[in-house]
Amino acid sequence: MFRVFDSAGSLRAGPRLSGHDTTYPALDGDGNAVFWRDGKLLAVDTDLRVRELFGRDDRSVAMSRVLLLDGGRLLFALGDELLVFRDTGLAALDTVPWPCGDGNIHGNPVVAFE
Repeated sequence: MFRVFDSAGSLRAGPRLSGHDTTYPALDGDGNAVFWRDGKLLAVDTDLRVRELFGRDDRSVAMSRVLLLDGGRLLFALGDELLVFRDTGLAALDTVPWPCGDGNIHGNPVVAFE
């Protein structure tokens, strides 16, 4: 099940998703979460609607992180293939210090408090 933290810090239930193997999600500037799960590239919007961007009947390959680039371009690896998607309808990666910050290239971000 997809869940969302609301502004009060409580969890809100979203759509049920099939399968269990999931990439770390990327969050775009419009609040869409995008990730690979159960042979599908999925986007979940702020109204918790699921949109399938791509599907493939191969659920056994290794998956990389989903990287969201300018212009809605998205890329990630499945097995030995690098998949690049254009015109996804997604915005650029959000700039908040979320687990996908900077595409999570350096691991989870660290926010310094001074």
